[in-house]
Amino acid sequence: MRRRLPCVLGALFAAWAPATAWAQCAPAAQGCELEASAGDSAVTTIARFDGPYSHDRMAPRAEAVRTDGRFVIDGVLGESAWAAAPPITELWQVTPDEGRLVSESTEVRILYDDDYLYVGAWLWDDERDLQPRMVRRDGVLRDSDFFAVLFDSYHDHRVGYRFGTWPGGVQKDQTVIADGGIGDVSWDAVWDLESSITDDGWFVEMRIPFSQLRYRDEEVLRWGLQLQRRVSGNGELAEFAFSPQSEPGGVARYGHLDGIRGIRQGKRLELLPFVTARAEYTEVPGSDRVDFLNPFRSGSDFFGNAGLDLKYRLGTAFTLDATVNPDFGQVEQDPAVINLTAFETRFDEKRPFFVEGADIFQFGDLGGRVGGSEAQLLYSRRIGRPPQGSTPQEATYRDIPGSTAILGALKLSGRTSGGWSMAVLDAVTNRVQAPWVDAVGLRHEAEVEPTSNYFAARARRDLRQGTASFGMLATAVNRAVGTGALASRLRSSAYSLGVDGRLEWSSQAWKLAGKLSGSRVTGSAEAIARTQRSSARYMDRPDAEHLNYDPNSNALSGFYGKLDLIEQSGSWRGGIGLTALSPGFEVNDLGFQSWADRIETATSFGYRQPRVGPRLRSLSVTAEGRRTLNFGGDVVDAAAGISLNAVHSSFNGVNANLTREFEVWDDRLTRGGPLTRRPAGYSGRIGFSTDQRRDWQVRAGFGFIEDDGGGWSRRGDLNFWLRLLERIELNVGPRITRTHTAAQYVKTVSDPSATATFGERHVFAPLDQTTLGIETELMVAFNPKLTLEVYAQPFVSSGDYGALMELARPRSFEFLRYGRDRGSRTGDGSGFRVDPDGTGARVFEVRPLDFDFRSLIGNAVLRWEWRTGSTLFLVWQQTRSERLVGRATEDGDLGRFELGPDTRALFGLKPDNVFMLKATYWLNP
Repeated sequence: MRRRLPCVLGALFAAWAPATAWAQCAPAAQGCELEASAGDSAVTTIARFDGPYSHDRMAPRAEAVRTDGRFVIDGVLGESAWAAAPPITELWQVTPDEGRLVSESTEVRILYDDDYLYVGAWLWDDERDLQPRMVRRDGVLRDSDFFAVLFDSYHDHRVGYRFGTWPGGVQKDQTVIADGGIGDVSWDAVWDLESSITDDGWFVEMRIPFSQLRYRDEEVLRWGLQLQRRVSGNGELAEFAFSPQSEPGGVARYGHLDGIRGIRQGKRLELLPFVTARAEYTEVPGSDRVDFLNPFRSGSDFFGNAGLDLKYRLGTAFTLDATVNPDFGQVEQDPAVINLTAFETRFDEKRPFFVEGADIFQFGDLGGRVGGSEAQLLYSRRIGRPPQGSTPQEATYRDIPGSTAILGALKLSGRTSGGWSMAVLDAVTNRVQAPWVDAVGLRHEAEVEPTSNYFAARARRDLRQGTASFGMLATAVNRAVGTGALASRLRSSAYSLGVDGRLEWSSQAWKLAGKLSGSRVTGSAEAIARTQRSSARYMDRPDAEHLNYDPNSNALSGFYGKLDLIEQSGSWRGGIGLTALSPGFEVNDLGFQSWADRIETATSFGYRQPRVGPRLRSLSVTAEGRRTLNFGGDVVDAAAGISLNAVHSSFNGVNANLTREFEVWDDRLTRGGPLTRRPAGYSGRIGFSTDQRRDWQVRAGFGFIEDDGGGWSRRGDLNFWLRLLERIELNVGPRITRTHTAAQYVKTVSDPSATATFGERHVFAPLDQTTLGIETELMVAFNPKLTLEVYAQPFVSSGDYGALMELARPRSFEFLRYGRDRGSRTGDGSGFRVDPDGTGARVFEVRPLDFDFRSLIGNAVLRWEWRTGSTLFLVWQQTRSERLVGRATEDGDLGRFELGPDTRALFGLKPDNVFMLKATYWLNP
């Protein structure tokens, strides 16, 4: 009480003063003083804040009132029942004038009955002519006002549910996790919303079923509450539960909502049956080996499907999700990439069943990361992945599906009354038998994916009002690989177990976060040997004395650990982190990792401007450093850099970074061969962005890389965004990259005479590569329930290899010419024949090198929510692609990037077209 006395006295003084004191101390600040400045006819009072935050003492409170009235959700707020709820009128600016009251009058009231929660918002605005701008559901409107209400309905200070809208009445709902980060943007609750615009401002009316939220099974409930209002004209963001920018915010610092009591559990069962239809019009290539057509595809193929998604609430806190014959076809397509590295490209999960509730399965801390490799124990795109096996080489035609059928999947998730968050996921994928025919037309079958079971279980305990937590995550994969070809390729079982925790103290000024996990995979000796030789570890490296490659082993085990200490409050912030991945750690069966055999340290220290200033709205400068060793003590990465981000008072922004890469060892360049040197170098980038409040925006950037070995890269990107007629958005983003790689890996050739490199010749070549991609997005919102989105990505990449060369000796970045006759073609013109010593005793063939890759990926999606919770999708996907490889062609132009000819060739390709229809019907019996 003593700490609040200055605020109370200041407020009394402001009320007594002859001038209007419209800004008082925000209730969420622990220390404040009032600074008066003289104007022409008034004194403006501005709150200043000092001292740490105390949630127990300072969290603002609001009250919800039970009602028996009937509501028409029309955005007019004309029902008399609204007058019974006490208004919330004090929202405090986060930007630009931190600590002042919101500049436009705001009033929010909350009511409830047995089944629904009602939120009414009066958002007055006398200064501007508001426009009903439209966007797709859960989209982004950068240049429009916004209002949102957030509930921590379980009051665990960990997960919040956000319901928001713009003046045009488009819905946006999502989950928010702990530190304010977005947890699940694709979470789509079933709720009603309407808004209206008048000369006085805009008004919002929401009706949210209790069945869409999780809360404690108690007679009297207390929830966490946050309100947000954005006034776009002056770049203003105001919140109900205020946290200064110099201190961490998020769910742990929400205010309190009291008054909810005696509510029912609501309807427990939700059913979402669906039907799909798919038509594929594709180019079916023939074969020069036979004179008969592909027996599996005609070029005009049709498919249908039906299934059911089910959700059942086991009380108010736990939910059971199940799916029968699921439709996991992705409406969105993955972007085109050219990957010449040894590592897998990671794509985001987009399938709703796996995305919803994914926050509980999140392993480790979510915010304030200072660096280090991440190992993701649960990467749900492994479930239903494309088959991993192959048909025999003698197959002329084959029919391998693009994904593995999921027979069924089940997920149970929720929170106990004791504060535990728990979730279990189990999915079974079907055995895949791929038919194929040989050169004489005989039909055969090959198993390309075994029956598999994927399991994950998560438990987490939140403590100290969300400022501490600990938990555990376990995953398991079991495959029926049998004794066939798949047994030598796939692991029969894979298990991981991890524990994680975090602790924040000194009013969340400091955070210690860590996680530790172990893994074990088993299988045939051939499968485990492949695992040991994978790009994550290369345990068969001939000069790696710390690695124990065992081709006869039937199991591989390892561990992963990460520990971060972060100072996250105040203008000056920093952190230090330590990460370790043992050589045997492997979780790629159900998780995602690129590296093993690593010990990494990372540091970060920087300054963040605490408040909006007269010239800069925001400024941050950060210095970072990292150093990585393998378990043999070799330094394989070391760098130091500095970055800057600033937004001018005009709302134009700039960002820049510069990094120095130091000379280190490289244990990946030879792809399992000896250690080499990686030359030192520099990299950097500078970017610029215009005012996001305008109807058009531009973002541009330029980046570069230089190294002492002769490699370099240049990248330029431009993004132009335009709004038309308040409901049409066009976004065009070209990116061009030119790269010269001094030594691009080609292949490894066994040669007993190459004693200096352990009986192998590691072949490289210089590579000049040019890549151009243009991502174009068009969105038309006919109304808040009906939208059309069009996406297209033309992509062209050309690679021109230089003369072949081989590594001269280990622990160097020196190369010798590979063979005396580099240009000798094979008899069929398909590659090169190389005679390393000119004697003819050892002649090796090298595959074609130079390439041109062209693709055009596009789709159009018409989405209509024809009734609450029920949606109709009409989708058109088109793909054009061509990859040409090799020097041994008649025109000799491969590898040379030529915009005009490449573009004409791209649009001259015959397209593959796919048309899809999906209809869902939401039932809540």
